[in-house]
Amino acid sequence: MIKVKESLFEFMLELRSGSYCLKVRPDIIGSEQQFREKLDLSDVNGVLFNAGLTINNSSQKIEYDAVLWKEKNICFMEYKDSLSAHKRMKAKRVQQVSDKSRDIARAFGFLKYDFVVVVNGQPSIDQKSGVRVISLDDLPFFEPDYKCAYKELDNLDSLITKYSRDQNPVNPEKDKIVSELSNLKKIIIDSSREQT
Repeated sequence: MIKVKESLFEFMLELRSGSYCLKVRPDIIGSEQQFREKLDLSDVNGVLFNAGLTINNSSQKIEYDAVLWKEKNICFMEYKDSLSAHKRMKAKRVQQVSDKSRDIARAFGFLKYDFVVVVNGQPSIDQKSGVRVISLDDLPFFEPDYKCAYKELDNLDSLITKYSRDQNPVNPEKDKIVSELSNLKKIIIDSSREQT
């Protein structure tokens, strides 16, 4: 559900799906201007800046500096305007935000997602808790590394691979098992399309 609130002093966009609500903050923080200028938006269907996440019955607060989507893929970005701000960001928090990004992608019907941290300066690491960390200078060349938003599909892919290999011990049933798992995968993908 999309809701727009407008008054003389504010313009707020809310996107809701289930217990999740993304609210776009109307102001522009000066320190984020470089981030916005370097972000290549030529190959996306849409973008939200300053999207704050609220979850029913939860005090957890998450903000994304940019949310970009193209077709069935969505990318969440968090920007840190200095190396010290990046160092203060705890690895556990990065993992929580990444996990929540997968949940949001799924709730809004996206098949794949990515979450990346962009840092103004050259970070000493290129990953934090399995999340990619890139320099602001590399942002114009950024390509998302999408992962499946549905853990079930990852499991089904591994089962399909397992049962379709040549040295399968259940060879007489192989075609039936692969067919059934492929049908189940199609059902999950079709149900995700119906959510949007």
